[in-house]
Amino acid sequence: MYILWVVVIIAKIRIPKEIPPTEIKRFLGVNENNDGEYGLKLGEASKQIGWRITSGMQLKRMEGYKTLFTGLIGKVQGFFYGKLNNAFFFLFANNGHLYSGNLTTGIKTDLGTLTDAPTYFQEFGNKVYILNGYEYKSFDGTTLATVAGYRPLIAITTPPGGGGTLYEQVNVLNGMKHQTFSPSGTLTAYKLAEDTLTSVDFVKVNGVLKTVTTDYTVDPSTGTVTFIVAPPLLIPNNVDIGWTKGTGQRSLIENCRFAMDYSGQTDSRLFLWGNTTLKNRRFWSGLADSVPSAEYFEANSYDDLGTGQYAITDIVKMGDIQKIYFEESAMYSYYSTLTDALGVVRADFPVFELSDEVGNVAFNQVQIIQDKPMTLFNGVYAWENSNVRYQYIHNLISQRVQDSLDLVDLSTAVTYNWQEMKEYWLCIGSTVWIYNYLNNTWYKRNNVTATCFIVINKQMYFGTNGTIEKFDTYNRNDNGINIETIWEMGFYDFQAEYLKKYMSKVWVSLKPAIKSSVDVKTVTNNEGTSPIQPIYYNLATFARADFRRWSFKTSYNAQPFRLSMKAKGFDYLKLVLSSESLTDVATILSINILVRMGGKV
Repeated sequence: MYILWVVVIIAKIRIPKEIPPTEIKRFLGVNENNDGEYGLKLGEASKQIGWRITSGMQLKRMEGYKTLFTGLIGKVQGFFYGKLNNAFFFLFANNGHLYSGNLTTGIKTDLGTLTDAPTYFQEFGNKVYILNGYEYKSFDGTTLATVAGYRPLIAITTPPGGGGTLYEQVNVLNGMKHQTFSPSGTLTAYKLAEDTLTSVDFVKVNGVLKTVTTDYTVDPSTGTVTFIVAPPLLIPNNVDIGWTKGTGQRSLIENCRFAMDYSGQTDSRLFLWGNTTLKNRRFWSGLADSVPSAEYFEANSYDDLGTGQYAITDIVKMGDIQKIYFEESAMYSYYSTLTDALGVVRADFPVFELSDEVGNVAFNQVQIIQDKPMTLFNGVYAWENSNVRYQYIHNLISQRVQDSLDLVDLSTAVTYNWQEMKEYWLCIGSTVWIYNYLNNTWYKRNNVTATCFIVINKQMYFGTNGTIEKFDTYNRNDNGINIETIWEMGFYDFQAEYLKKYMSKVWVSLKPAIKSSVDVKTVTNNEGTSPIQPIYYNLATFARADFRRWSFKTSYNAQPFRLSMKAKGFDYLKLVLSSESLTDVATILSINILVRMGGKV
């Protein structure tokens, strides 16, 4: 007898399970992870060009620019904007000239000649001082002039035979001096502090200007002024004689390229540096008859810092501290006083080590961001206060863009702090790396070949080789050239690296505008790139109307767009948002990607 057993095996077939959409509501900027783009956070981009991260952590297409000043020759070498003589001036240096520009009409006015070189402007007192490594000039709102320099009073209460009490030091900007005497009432010959004079420039008695030959004679070789009639014995220092000997040491100051004002809690002195011959020297101005002056540099008001091997690249003020950056290190200084050998109390600025590990390689490019100096040294460093006074912590903040920064020469960078946008701009060549310090994100902007930047009334301008450009919220392109706009998320495994996935739908929420559009595509690890699907969200308006994309929508509410984008059997997927429009804007509020899980990879 046989028993037949029949075994029925019931196979359980798993239907791939649909999970809730993967949502991106916070865009975190670019992260050039050197381990590849498979380990990025959701919301981070492996590439982000032309998209700004807003304060709400959304994606917004950046504005374009248009040419404001044309017909320029060569590089725009520097900018200034400020109030002089009760009027606001926009100044720029180009082709060996200083121009005043009208920001409304784009008309420029030639104010005079300069050496055609990178030019720095420093406002001090009622003038703006101009340095370029070759000359030292000033503009007061009316006249561009070479800084002649202050004439120091080198001695007072001098007997006719010479001597007197030393009062002010010589000015390296010129060979001019003057000296006051106390008459005897009978002596006519007055001996000056120097001989072999270039000229005697004036003689005054009781404030009245005297005439050579009629009132006095001069012997330049002995430095003697002889009066025809002896000055009367009245009050001390009522005879004032001015003269010139030589031209001073102007090149010490004229060869400097940069400046900053500082004097502890006040800004009563002008510090200069950037002399290519004396690369580690800083100069500071003196008090001209007790008044702060940018035209008086005493002979001993300087110091040589470090060993002389490295140049001072920048000096910035932080509170009452001056931070001095070199190519390989940093120091700090503060205001103090000392008594010299003659018993005169003088300003002193002692220097101490801040860091022997990190410095700054780009001249005059340190920006102060939220009270933190940002320096360039194998990346971007932020210098933060520590709990110990005069000690600072330098943190590398450019890790997320370090791969691309390692490929460029940071010493050639042009930087700027666009405070209104909370953005730190770092431009090299035609690429700008942008750090948004409000939301701690990085992104890029291409096609900006800036030689210098300036922000005026919240609008950013930049100079190029031959033009001055203005960024404008209403510009959708760069002088007719498309703004490269691309956002690529990192390859994402939807938290199930071991499963195959299938995608059919994507929702992109777009903020409405008169003309708004974005192109969407996907890239997977197995099927490559999908066809592009465009999204348009235009409001009903006849302003810049385009009837090829006409819409009767008038709501300013955000609109999610559902796209049928199919991808199957993939392990990793990325979404790519781009725009090639010359007329449209785009603000991406959120992205939702719907996938279902399949079998194991």
